Amino acid sequence: MIYEEKYQELVELSHSDTSEIRKQADAWLVSIGLQDAAELKVSAFLLDLAIRNVKGEIIREEVSRRLNEHYADIQKRESKSGLDGGYEIIPPDSSKIKEIEEYNRELRPALYAELDKKRNND
Repeated sequence: MIYEEKYQELVELSHSDTSEIRKQADAWLVSIGLQDAAELKVSAFLLDLAIRNVKGEIIREEVSRRLNEHYADIQKRESKSGLDGGYEIIPPDSSKIKEIEEYNRELRPALYAELDKKRNND
């Protein structure tokens, strides 16, 4: 499968009738969205591992181990966003937060419609 097909499979899993599968796929898609907001693109290899994780074929620790093995010989590049493997603290007024939310709103419009509805009812 090519990258787009793997990504589409993960999106389809995020629409599963099984809530646990849906939650795991959503978590992967949000993390991929965060990478995209940082102007990074995940590999098809990672997408494959994410799909296998969501389907219950491998656990997250196995995903991490396989990533470390796969990329062990590759030198780490300078990050475009200042991320160094740790966490980046994004101030509440940062435009990055808006970019991330817009990306995720496009990805999951029904979820954000539900969240907006709950916010308006509070």
